[in-house]
Amino acid sequence: MFFFILIVNTMANRIDSMRSLKYSSLPNVAQKVGDKFSDWQYYKDSIESNEWPRCRPRYLVCASLIILIIICILVAYFLGAFNKDTVEELIPPNPRILPKPSHSTLHTFKKAAVCADGPPCAEIGKGILERNGSAVDAAIAALFCNGIVNMQSMGLGGGFLMTIYIRESKSAYTLNAREAAPLKATPNMFKDQAEKAKHGALAVGVPGELRGYWTAHKRFGKLPWKELILPSIELCEKGYNMSLAQSDVLSGIRNDTLLREWFLEPNGKYKKTGSVIKPIKLCETLKVIAENGGDDLYNGTLSKVLLQDIKDLGGIITQEDLDNYTARWEDSISTEFRSGDHLYTMPPPASGVLLGFMLNILDGYNFTKDSIDGADNTILTYHRIIEAFKYAYAKRTELGDSKYVNITQLLQNLTSAAYANQIRSQIKDNSTSTDPLDYGAVFYNQPDHGTAHISVLADNGDAVSVTSTVNLYFGAGITSKNTGIILNSGMDDFSSPGFVNYFGLPGSPNNAIAPGKRALSSISPTIITDKNGDVKIVIGAAGGTKITTAVALVIMRNLWFGQNIKEAVDAPRFHHQLYPMEVSYEYGNIQQVISGLEALGHKMKRYRDRGSVICALLKKNDTIYANADHRKGGDVYGLN
Repeated sequence: MFFFILIVNTMANRIDSMRSLKYSSLPNVAQKVGDKFSDWQYYKDSIESNEWPRCRPRYLVCASLIILIIICILVAYFLGAFNKDTVEELIPPNPRILPKPSHSTLHTFKKAAVCADGPPCAEIGKGILERNGSAVDAAIAALFCNGIVNMQSMGLGGGFLMTIYIRESKSAYTLNAREAAPLKATPNMFKDQAEKAKHGALAVGVPGELRGYWTAHKRFGKLPWKELILPSIELCEKGYNMSLAQSDVLSGIRNDTLLREWFLEPNGKYKKTGSVIKPIKLCETLKVIAENGGDDLYNGTLSKVLLQDIKDLGGIITQEDLDNYTARWEDSISTEFRSGDHLYTMPPPASGVLLGFMLNILDGYNFTKDSIDGADNTILTYHRIIEAFKYAYAKRTELGDSKYVNITQLLQNLTSAAYANQIRSQIKDNSTSTDPLDYGAVFYNQPDHGTAHISVLADNGDAVSVTSTVNLYFGAGITSKNTGIILNSGMDDFSSPGFVNYFGLPGSPNNAIAPGKRALSSISPTIITDKNGDVKIVIGAAGGTKITTAVALVIMRNLWFGQNIKEAVDAPRFHHQLYPMEVSYEYGNIQQVISGLEALGHKMKRYRDRGSVICALLKKNDTIYANADHRKGGDVYGLN
């Protein structure tokens, strides 16, 4: 309004300046306002005598002010109406038929394949396989690359969870390199200051990424360590083209000097998609790691620099934390389906056990391609799937780091066919509940956040599925200034004591902070083999809490609904995590199905973000079919 008044005052000044004008210059203006005033001759005489009436500017000012106020009211009204009534109209309505296939490619290979959500990284992984590197070698090389081009989601300052399958022994292995709480961490350290668990140095957990690479390579690597890093060093020094996925999330980089240097133009504006990014300080760190090995960040020259940077930022990680950190080999979670296929995935603190539980419940419905043929069948099938999701997420509230909490009986239940049958019998086909207690929830867990994923299938039949994260985009929003490493915000994945959610459920004590503990995650890196022990599917996802349900849906669509791997990845998704009590779904789900689910009592809410991003490989009839999810724009490379 200040600016409108300023405009009005300016208009008045302009009117006063018209005293010096001659009558001949104003006939059109005068005639337009002539009806407003009774005596045009009065104005003519006044102008010619250079005596503009003193009262008239005030009238014009008042009239102009009234008009501007009316305009403001009308603008405010229509803006309000736009916000309330027309926003949804701008979003495409739910379609009446399924959308066309995405632009992503269904790749086929004969020997091997690598899928990565960082486009150049799949090619780097393929190059390692060409040099007779192992599946683990290829995964590590691709991860080093992903930590550069997808540094907003993962990197050396974070952690990962990995599932490995060795065809010769028909054995699955899982490696837990998740970030750990520092030894000085306490359960109440974020009480009444939740923001500090997300941003800043207190949010940083002890990074496990590099020690995990080093540990995996020592057991399953074939090529020299240095060869796995050199392609990423070359990429780093040349610079990479920033992806749309990265440019979309730059809002969190302004509080850090290095991130500003990398991602802002000299004028302070964000760099655009396609801009060349050269994180030189990170490149220098990679060179040290290539020469000195993966332990250098924990007990070498880099560790001293890293710890000093964290201390200067106000963090609590010490040399003792780095000395004590180990990447843990753990027993995989195994689930057998009716078909004889076996699913292998990560145990807690990952959510692989929940993935197996969901699929075990639903396996008993004997789904086929007819289960999603027609609206009525689809509504019933989706309803059953959603109910299975809800039961699984209720059990998630009891999970935690098995080294700190006793969840043995819970894991036995969640992997039991009998228990899955019991839960299936409780699902009602004609209704749902909005009470978490009806699904067995006893606590509440924090939702988790963004990640990056890589899937590898080697020529010898070995496979790796690995998901890595720094938690929030760009982690805690800070870097180690002397190493170029983005520091994670892993402490945000723990539950906080004293917090009670909307449904009255307290934060889960099984996921509370404790020194050295690893927080619960939705990460679910998964490998499925057939009854002969040959790899059938290598799959995983990035995307926070929606990871587990996204992986489950793609597996169901391929194994049970008869869709090829691209169709399964493309298909519009839906998700339920019990809190909030609603089904969140993607654009592309048809309106008739949405309405049918609402009629059963489900609250439906369409989400606008990217959701989870799948990297999937399928081997069938001696051919590998591979697809990188169009939702983020990764890529696939392979060998024929």
